[in-house]
Amino acid sequence: MLHLESALSLLFVPHCPACDERVPAPAPLCGACAISLDELGPACPRCAEPQAAPPPVTCARCKTSAWPLEGLVVPWKYGGELGRALRRMKFSRRPDLARDLAALYAPFFAAAVVAGEIDVIVPVPLHWRRLGGRGFNQAEALARHGRRAAEVATRIDGLVLRRTRATPPQTSLDGHARRINLAGAFEVPARRARRIAGKRVLLVDDVVSTGATMAAAGHALRAAGAAAVIGFAVARA
Repeated sequence: MLHLESALSLLFVPHCPACDERVPAPAPLCGACAISLDELGPACPRCAEPQAAPPPVTCARCKTSAWPLEGLVVPWKYGGELGRALRRMKFSRRPDLARDLAALYAPFFAAAVVAGEIDVIVPVPLHWRRLGGRGFNQAEALARHGRRAAEVATRIDGLVLRRTRATPPQTSLDGHARRINLAGAFEVPARRARRIAGKRVLLVDDVVSTGATMAAAGHALRAAGAAAVIGFAVARA
């Protein structure tokens, strides 16, 4: 298997995931597309809500609500050519673009695993109907390629968290409606709870907007016995 992967790596020619321009490895984006990258900047360390100025402080929502995440790591703002690359991956059925993007977010992914003392990485799951239509789970693809590029040994468990029902796309809903839409949408089956019981979990998704998906999935993991849940996403809308 290692010989096969080495051979494939020699044949693989990296391309910019936003525009398909050839790029020198390990650059994830071509020069023109990289200009549009926008760092998240100062943000609440628990929910990544952007803030006006440093230093980052815990926001009022996280102080007063039952936010289930110990922290949320998001390196970039959603938009520009990064947003285009993420949309292409998800809606054009291009799981290979997660591999192309991995060099961009791998340092942040590795830092989240190390700083969070993570025991297991859990991608946010898709409902089986949406998974069947799309053909892959973008969160799982990002977690898998990020883990490889970051060279971390922490295992990925894509079966411990389950989406219990199909929900309308979040993009058309406001924050309150998104929370209602996702209430009770995730669970950890009892037979799999032991796989995260007492463990520190890194919960991975592609994009965070209001945080409703991360919150719903995080609550399910904590209810099943996870010692802590830390979120990771490539971008924040």
